[in-house]
Amino acid sequence: MSHRSVTLGLVAALALSLAACTPGGTGDPATGGSASPDASEPGGSGPALSECVDGDWTADLDDLVQQLAAHFASSGMTVVSATASGDQELSIAGEGVMGFSADAVLQLALDMGNGLTMTVTQHHTGDMAADWAWDGSAEASDTNGTMIFENFDASRYTVENTVDINGQSSESTIPIPDPSAANVPMVITCTGDTLTTTPQGVPFTTTWRRS
Repeated sequence: MSHRSVTLGLVAALALSLAACTPGGTGDPATGGSASPDASEPGGSGPALSECVDGDWTADLDDLVQQLAAHFASSGMTVVSATASGDQELSIAGEGVMGFSADAVLQLALDMGNGLTMTVTQHHTGDMAADWAWDGSAEASDTNGTMIFENFDASRYTVENTVDINGQSSESTIPIPDPSAANVPMVITCTGDTLTTTPQGVPFTTTWRRS
């Protein structure tokens, strides 16, 4: 595999890992439905799940970056280090409004062989918002369900990406997906003070703790 291919894959994987935190994510667009159903009625369950998700949550970024490291290690790559710092916060209102804010840095370093080490650093800052509802057609219970979204707004969110190979660096800004492509269903589990979110098409799950 070429260095360029690995670089592009690592940059994309970092972005996808943090997409696992966000309302709507960046996976495959929903194929139907909107966020118009009553948010208190997840398909097949009562109001318990809505009551559980309601509130403020803080992401476990250390767990997320370790998932990323495991993803690359399983592909046969040598992970030198994987670190996360900062905070990501999620606020879910029972009336169907979700807010997300971040000031977080994820960094992953890979041994490329031949004395080369590639380090990719992403700094996510800003906030997003979306209207949400339960997908009444998806499997659900009092502890799990699927959220759908509309009115996704990421206009105040930025992702700065830096790639360093043995001291030679390049920087870029990763564009945020168009809202029409970002309203992606998100699988939710919630029990007590623990919430997990997994956007459709994203291989990473974010674990949140109640703030």
